[in-house]
Amino acid sequence: MVNLINLYRASKNFSCEYAVFHNGFELLSVLEKGKRFDIYCLDIIMPGFTGIDVAKEIRGFDKTAPILFFTSSPEFALESYSVKAVNVLKPISKEKLFFTFDEMLEQIKDEKNEDALVVKSNEGIQKIVISNLVFAEVIGRNVLYHMRSGKVIECTEAFSSVCDNLLKYGCFIKPHRSY
Repeated sequence: MVNLINLYRASKNFSCEYAVFHNGFELLSVLEKGKRFDIYCLDIIMPGFTGIDVAKEIRGFDKTAPILFFTSSPEFALESYSVKAVNVLKPISKEKLFFTFDEMLEQIKDEKNEDALVVKSNEGIQKIVISNLVFAEVIGRNVLYHMRSGKVIECTEAFSSVCDNLLKYGCFIKPHRSY
């Protein structure tokens, strides 16, 4: 995998850093210290924690970073959807990996170009894409972000700063003090 990643970097003239961990415990201990990655590449079958277990931990604090599973077992596909992961079946060819990385990097680039807020919700840190936000309201000490999908993201933050942030985008108005 390291050789394929280095080949990808060289062929695309792509500069990036990566870290190799020999098991899920090593990765999780680094993440607990606050380190974050833009993409996570995991094997499903690993010593100690399974890739699914590690991905669930990652999703506890990062809902948006792409997770890529390398597996020789297609039976894990259903479970991998629960953590919003992409599966690449082994053996992993150069073409398959390059195509997958190209797609993931394009997705990351598109997300970075969209207007978005990053909030700390009850479910962890989440990115709210402005074009997907219908409205925000405050109830008690909780700010509720209502998304197009019907999902409601609940946060504890000052509503005045939420209003200041949203009014900058020009597509929101403040009809009264709670909305």
